[in-house]
Amino acid sequence: MLRRVVDRVRQFRRSEGFKYSLATPIRFSLHARQRLNRSVFAIEIKENSGFFSVMQMVLFILMHCEEKGLTPQISARGGLYGDAEGKIDWFSTFFESVRPRVENTPRRVRVSTVRALDQLGFRSRYEAGLRLQSASDLFRSYYRPVASIREDVEATCARLDINESTLGVHYRGTDKKFEALTIAWADFCRLVEQTLALNPHLTNVFISSDEQAFIDFFCKWPFNRPVNVAPAKLLSNGDSPVHFSGYPGLEIGREALVSSLLLSKCGHLVKMPSYLSAWSKIFNPDLPITLAVPPRLEAFWFPDSQIWIGQEQAIGGKAA
Repeated sequence: MLRRVVDRVRQFRRSEGFKYSLATPIRFSLHARQRLNRSVFAIEIKENSGFFSVMQMVLFILMHCEEKGLTPQISARGGLYGDAEGKIDWFSTFFESVRPRVENTPRRVRVSTVRALDQLGFRSRYEAGLRLQSASDLFRSYYRPVASIREDVEATCARLDINESTLGVHYRGTDKKFEALTIAWADFCRLVEQTLALNPHLTNVFISSDEQAFIDFFCKWPFNRPVNVAPAKLLSNGDSPVHFSGYPGLEIGREALVSSLLLSKCGHLVKMPSYLSAWSKIFNPDLPITLAVPPRLEAFWFPDSQIWIGQEQAIGGKAA
C-alpha cells in the first residue's frame, strides 16, 4: 500500500509542471539576483496562504541555505498575517533567531520578494528528502518563537493542565475537505476514545479546532476525561477558513502559532491533516501522533505525508 501511495504522489508531482513552468522567468531572475549577495540568501515572503504554508517556505529556504553554505535573511510582510501597508515583518514578530549575528555580511544585500513557492523552485528539489526529525532539528537550529509567545504558551499550559498526561486533539474543518479525506465526527470521537483506552497515562483532553460546531459536539461526547478547549477567539466563518474570515492578520497568526505550540506540549496528539498541527511535530519531534485520515494524494505534503507513512509502516510492522 505504501508503494502505491508513493507512486501516486509522484504522478501528482509531475502534474505540477505547468505551474512550475509558469514561474520559470521569476525563478531564474530571483536566483540570479541572490547570487550577487554571495554569502547571503535574502527573501521576503508575501504569499496569501496559510500561516504554516508560509512556514513550509521558510523550511525550504533553510534547507537551501544549508546546502549552499548561505546565511538566510527571511522576512514576511503583508499577505494574510501582516498589516495592510506591509510595513510589519510578521515573521520577525513571531520568531527570533537563535544564532549569533553574522558580522561579515555584504554591505548591500539584495532582497527578493516571493509570492508563491513555485517562484523558489524548492519543493521539487527538497520535499522528497524531508524527514520529521531532521526538519525539526534544522528549523530549531535557526529560530524559536519570541519570548512573549513562549510565555503565553507556558501560562496557558499551566492554566489548562497541558502536559505529557494530556491527549491533544486537532480537528481542521471548513475548506480542509478539499485537501484531506473526511471522517464523521462520531468516528473521530471514537478514535479519540480508542487512543485514550490504549494510553491510560493520558488523564485529560485538550481540543483545538476552527469549527465551533465540532467543538460543541466533541465536548458533549462521554470521554470520561476532563476536556479543555483551546483559548482561540478567532474561529471560521461558515465554510471560510479562519485566515480568510476577515480577522486582523497579526492576531490570526499569533493564535495559529500558539495553538500549534500548545498541541506540541501534549503527551499524544490525534489529528486531521493540517499544517498547523503537523508543525507541532516540528516543534516537538518526540510527540506521538495519530493521524485520523491521510491527506488527499494531490495534497500529500510534508509533514503530514511523513506522519502518515510512518503510521502506516508502524501498523504494517505490528501486523507482520
